Amino acid sequence: MTEPHIAIPLREKKTLATPRLTWRQVVVGLVLLLAFWAVLLVVFFANDFIGARPLKAGNVSPVDIRAPRRISYISNIRTERAREQAASRIADVYTQPDRSIALQQLRTAQDIANVLTNIRHSSSLTFEEKRRQVEEIELVPFSPEAVDTILQLNESEWQRVVGEVQRILDQLYRRGVREDQVEARRREIGSQISTTMSNTESQVIEEWVAALLVPNSFLDVEATEKARENARQSVQPVEVRLEQGQSIVRAGEVVQPEHVEALEALGLQSSTPSRQQIASTALLLGLLVLVVGLYTAQLHPYTWQQPRYLFAYLSILTGAVVLASLFFDSESALVYLVPLAAGIMVLAGVLSIDLALVASLVLTVLVFDMTRSYALSIYTLLGSSVGALAMWQLDRLQGFVRAGFLVGLTNVATLLIFALRDTSLNESLSLVSHLGAALGNGLLSAAITLASFYLLGQFLGVTTFLQLWELSRPNHPLLRELLLTAPGTYHHSIVVGNLAERAADAIGADSLLVRVAAYYHDIGKTKNPIFFVENQTGTVNPHDTLDDPWESANIIISHVTDGIKIARKHRLPRRIIDLIAQHHGTTKVGYFYRVAVQEYGEENVDPADFSYPGPRPQSVEAAILMLADSVEAFARAEKPATVEAIDDIVCTVIAQKLEEGQLVDTHLTLQDLEQIRQAFIQTLMSIYHPRIKYPKPAPRQDFITFTAATISEAPTPEPEGAHAVSSH
Repeated sequence: MTEPHIAIPLREKKTLATPRLTWRQVVVGLVLLLAFWAVLLVVFFANDFIGARPLKAGNVSPVDIRAPRRISYISNIRTERAREQAASRIADVYTQPDRSIALQQLRTAQDIANVLTNIRHSSSLTFEEKRRQVEEIELVPFSPEAVDTILQLNESEWQRVVGEVQRILDQLYRRGVREDQVEARRREIGSQISTTMSNTESQVIEEWVAALLVPNSFLDVEATEKARENARQSVQPVEVRLEQGQSIVRAGEVVQPEHVEALEALGLQSSTPSRQQIASTALLLGLLVLVVGLYTAQLHPYTWQQPRYLFAYLSILTGAVVLASLFFDSESALVYLVPLAAGIMVLAGVLSIDLALVASLVLTVLVFDMTRSYALSIYTLLGSSVGALAMWQLDRLQGFVRAGFLVGLTNVATLLIFALRDTSLNESLSLVSHLGAALGNGLLSAAITLASFYLLGQFLGVTTFLQLWELSRPNHPLLRELLLTAPGTYHHSIVVGNLAERAADAIGADSLLVRVAAYYHDIGKTKNPIFFVENQTGTVNPHDTLDDPWESANIIISHVTDGIKIARKHRLPRRIIDLIAQHHGTTKVGYFYRVAVQEYGEENVDPADFSYPGPRPQSVEAAILMLADSVEAFARAEKPATVEAIDDIVCTVIAQKLEEGQLVDTHLTLQDLEQIRQAFIQTLMSIYHPRIKYPKPAPRQDFITFTAATISEAPTPEPEGAHAVSSH
């Protein structure tokens, strides 16, 4: 299965064989579609289907509403508010101070005092050893100043300090230390210390007590809640009386929960849809869901093979519908700012443009059914469709800005069209605000798309151009490591990237993906760089010292598996890892295989020992990378000087890969291979073009004679200048 990606052209997708769906995949897809249908029904029920919608808290009332009759009712909202206010006035209830905790901490203080006394009285320890032992007491992390004071106090002073610690701890615990009072109690320690204590003694006492101070009074949740519940129950239900004609909510006023409650009590909020309306809406939604399901199953079966694709598709479409239901019942310019196009643009970016266009059509139908507004429906259709089309082969960050402006300009044009027909929009102030919202809609949609692009791409396992663009930067840690560890491989990878990118452009494949994959396809060589010829600069070939074709072949082959491990460790995208694994396919390390056959006989050599693990290239991009890698290596070894020689190299490589069956899974056509051949030739010509032969430089002795004569004719420099000449 070819992974969906923003730069995969639709032409390539059509060449792939349609994979068969398993029963499990069909069932999962049907469950997701059914859930989507159910959610849409809930959204439409919440909006009361067709006709006037009930007012909701936070909405702006379009008209004055008065009570049609006298009524008296119990206000649950006001009652609950009064009860919560009564409960909030009840303070937290804490347990009585736990004396056992106090006794435990007092015993701990005495144990620490005994340890410190033993250290003080030890005659076998030096002063520094005593300091170190005191500092190792974990329960009380004394400061260096406090440690010195402890060791320097005389016995009577020491006993006073110990007694003061016990007294203050006992006093604080008798008062009670609540969970939220520990820091406050620690700040009070200094004021509890006897004034007869010196500053240094006070520091020891304060640090000692602060370290042993823990809560001994805890929040009694049950008692607190019981007290608050009693306070709630003590509040009587609040009764509200409305007289006939009394104003409930005025036009332009923000609707409050109390207004909604009053309208419900008067029966003014009820607009239960009829059975016919329910049936017709359910049937409409069912048909739309059926269209989506059939389209994705027939033309994009990967969305069923990977349920997260279908889930993301339906979730984004559902989110757009919910967003429309929340804001499209307003009469303000805010309606035209709702970024429905963002969801469609995200779908176009991470899945495919045609799926996004289908979602745009479905969204348009649903918007019309919710609003009965022809203008809003066309506004939604044109803006979201242009947004989807603007995501075609997006490979630059500036493309998001361009897409946003295109959506905004489309929105503005659509509004101007309807402004010419609708006189209510002809007022200059209203029209300007609506046009500003329409333009802002496009920019907001682009911003949301950019923000969610990377996250959704990670969730779906789709390689986005943002990831590829980041990986293509030369300062990426892996590329820097490749340059420093294996400079020859680095240069080889850059040339392969140029070859592959031009070939991909020629046949409409993902040129950014294949170029970035080329940069990283040999990162496994950083483990043993010297064993690869491009990194051997005049040194002895280490394979000669091995004298074991099996071991040499294993080292060469392992650069693929090592590269996969390194790529996974650095969290490279899955498509990059796939191309690393496939760039040699299942070909053999021919040189060492032939050496083994010559030395041990063909019957004693297993070709599998000299073959790459594969798999064979599974995509057009993987095939291009394989061919570019082989062509560059062949050309670097042969150094062709003519176009014919270059063409011979390219044709030889392509024919060899075809003969070995390495390209059978890529769906490349003969026309594609011809275009790839031409692209390789043009790129290699720019590298191995004929060069002008420059005249040989003068012999070194002539240069030395000329230099000596020139210096002898120069004026004698000052002493400072003489140093400068010698340095030069």
